[in-house]
Amino acid sequence: MPVPASALPVQRRRDPATPSGVRRGSREAQTLETLRAIVEEISGELDLRPLLTQLLVRACDLIGADRGTIGLFDPARGVVRTEAAHNMPPDEVGAEAAAGIGLAGAVLRDRQAVLSRYGDLPDPPQPALADDVVIGVPIVRRGEMIGVFGIGVQPPVPNDRLSRRDVATLEIFARHAAIAIENARRYAREQQRTERFALVARVGRIVAAGVRLDDVLQRAADAIHEILGYPNVAIPLLEPGDPPTLVVRAFGGDYKAMLAGEHRQPVTMGVMGAAAREARAVLVNDARCDPRYVPMSRSTGITAELAVPILAGGRVAGLVNVEGSGPFDDEDAATLTIVADQLAAAVENARLYEAAQRAAALEERQRIARDLHDSVTQTLFSLTLIAESLESAWRRDAAEGARRCGRLLELSGSALAEMRALLVELRPEVRVSDPLGGGEPPLARVAREGLAAALAHHLAELRRDRPALETSLDTARYGARRAPAPVEEALFRIAQEATANVVKHASAERLTVRLGRSRRGVRLTVTDDGAGFTPGDVRRGFGLLSMRERAERLGGRVRVQRARGGGTVVSAFVRT
Repeated sequence: MPVPASALPVQRRRDPATPSGVRRGSREAQTLETLRAIVEEISGELDLRPLLTQLLVRACDLIGADRGTIGLFDPARGVVRTEAAHNMPPDEVGAEAAAGIGLAGAVLRDRQAVLSRYGDLPDPPQPALADDVVIGVPIVRRGEMIGVFGIGVQPPVPNDRLSRRDVATLEIFARHAAIAIENARRYAREQQRTERFALVARVGRIVAAGVRLDDVLQRAADAIHEILGYPNVAIPLLEPGDPPTLVVRAFGGDYKAMLAGEHRQPVTMGVMGAAAREARAVLVNDARCDPRYVPMSRSTGITAELAVPILAGGRVAGLVNVEGSGPFDDEDAATLTIVADQLAAAVENARLYEAAQRAAALEERQRIARDLHDSVTQTLFSLTLIAESLESAWRRDAAEGARRCGRLLELSGSALAEMRALLVELRPEVRVSDPLGGGEPPLARVAREGLAAALAHHLAELRRDRPALETSLDTARYGARRAPAPVEEALFRIAQEATANVVKHASAERLTVRLGRSRRGVRLTVTDDGAGFTPGDVRRGFGLLSMRERAERLGGRVRVQRARGGGTVVSAFVRT
């Protein structure tokens, strides 16, 4: 059984020619000088990994040992993890020892130095080194154990090769090593803080760039890997379903090479699933022992996983998930929470953009429907009425029949012109031919001559098609100054629809159109003396919906009322 180093006798070789006190003083002075030189050497190294390797090599040189390890204590898990090894089997780095297991475990359990044959230790993890003589020394800082030196000598071992004096030397060296490790850790924390600020800034720039959401997530995954060095990074989005599914298309680190395309995982599985279900960060530092852990690939050496939800609008939209070979801490979780919040803004922006695109497409469809209804549909209705009366008119008077045939051709050309104008709006890069030489679209006349002149022309065409309908136009209060083009176009379309309704439904004898202007805007009224209307028919009609939408888009309104003495009044007001 191993015993504390303080209980072992000090082995000495005797030299009869030299007094023992002189020899002891010379060796102690030489050791102290070597310690001083080593301390000066290691004090300038602030990178923890190279420092640990340097400390280990110097510890072996200091007492003439053949090999060794240096491990750091993880208080959260109660284990010592080997961080550097010298002349040891390749599987030693990364190995973990609990209290009472092997050399590091013996030091961890007793919190004091151990000098022993390696094979006499409890459960030695490297049986091939059973005949080595080893020293284990705790590395302590401010009363807390932070690590363990494990130093060994290969057989055959002379009786005086390792002694209690060597243990004392290593204990002194361990005190200086503790200071160096603490400084390196402090430096590493500052570096990590700087890197985290850099990551937050970079992700902020990525989100602000306004690229596609998939590109934002991929660039964020790359940044997390490059800046913080996490070996595996995945940023899944939550896809609705029963159960919902985490869909990963953005990978960073090793995942980027191992996983191609898309990875899908139900929220009922894995650490990621737990974070999605619970809408909170889930940190697992012993993934191999956690039943929730589900590896996404054949990646080796993974011991820890951290999943942070992306909360958009109070709901889980996705996750930022990282894996690594070392433990994560609260600062890792806090940093990734900030990143997740930034990505939540990107997710929300993408959703708003998609909603805006859908709304824009719907608005465009509604606009086309209004234009088709108010232009082509009205013209086709007039064509139908003329075609229905053509045979009887021709029998009564051939000249009238010929006139109506000419009117059919004219209206057909007008309908083609309207359709051509709509097609050009939809595909301006395509030249639309007009084989029949159609007439001028009414809105072209509005743009060229103004609203008042276009209304006069429109009423003249109504009289041609309905000679029995008496029409009048009053534009005295409108004046010569024209309203903005969108206002004139909208009011002309409203007048088209209102007068078409008179022809189709009212059986009216008289139609009056008035156009006036005030400091607030422009008002159009269309009055007839026909049969009037029922409220239910007005609410259901597409024509009234079209008129109201045109006015409301310009901050105006449309009202339909019964006229005094019978008939209908359509009143439209648009602000200018």
